[in-house]
Amino acid sequence: MRKLMVLCGCFICALAFLLGGAAVLAVSGKYNLKSQAVSYAAGTEAAVQAVSMVAEDEDDRQEGNVRFDEKNYRYNEGILTFLLMGIDREKREEAFDKSTAGGQADALFLLVLDAHKRAIRVIPIHPGTMTEITIYDEQGEQEGAVTAQICSQHSFGDGGKLSCEYQVKSVSRFFYGIPINGYLAVEMETLPTVLGLIDGINLEALEDVKDAGEGLSEEGRMDKQKQFLTELLVKVKELMKRDFTLPVKIYNKISDRAVTDITADEVAYLAMTAGSYYFDAGQVVTIPGRSSGGESSRESVHDAFYADEEALFELVLEVFYEPAG
Repeated sequence: MRKLMVLCGCFICALAFLLGGAAVLAVSGKYNLKSQAVSYAAGTEAAVQAVSMVAEDEDDRQEGNVRFDEKNYRYNEGILTFLLMGIDREKREEAFDKSTAGGQADALFLLVLDAHKRAIRVIPIHPGTMTEITIYDEQGEQEGAVTAQICSQHSFGDGGKLSCEYQVKSVSRFFYGIPINGYLAVEMETLPTVLGLIDGINLEALEDVKDAGEGLSEEGRMDKQKQFLTELLVKVKELMKRDFTLPVKIYNKISDRAVTDITADEVAYLAMTAGSYYFDAGQVVTIPGRSSGGESSRESVHDAFYADEEALFELVLEVFYEPAG
């Protein structure tokens, strides 16, 4: 009985230490993310300026607000947005006569955490989306801008932090200047490690490939990526009911093979808060637009995708803004 009591006491102490450590991490992470959100407040005005071309009456807009369709909107300060990137380093964007060895961002997703609605939204970004990207020379000096596939922006950099920062700016600009609070870029080869930590996920075949030499269509590839991320989030949320430290474990496992500006304490905070947020397949948001083949680079297999700009603006209002009264 005495040994049993000692063992129970040790277990309780260890559990208290674990919970206490996670709580300390979470407090630190919350402070860091909220500080970032405050620093982005100045950028909100830039976002408003960016969408003024479709706002109906600029004179009626209050500072920090957007007026559209006779309604006022303000940026939702309860939102945290993260850019998730899957990098293929075998692909090099050779449409430009520059050093572009950073690899393409073949998978791009915005993960949106809304504290006001207590919900998670995911916005897949077609890697072939035609938008303005910035050209840099081999010394990292900006040389101008061109319209090209958004996935190629990552290749103008070092393949690490610099490439990610370039990609974040490009995605933010495409979404009318919304603030992005953090990023995570992983190589495709890292995914099996993540799946091993959660005992895998179940995926259904979304497209029949009749010819063994024929790959998935562009739409099929996008649908496959959306299905993968959706099932991964659902599985992680379910497992967190038994182990709320799982996201931190995943973070620690892949941190040496990933590029991110999200710290362990921020992951702990997000796990303890967003773990209870609502999410299912219906929370995956599709960007309206059309695809057109024949405009990809020599090394890119992506079709060109053209977003419907007005519909995209309305999507930005719906996801990132809220009625201002």
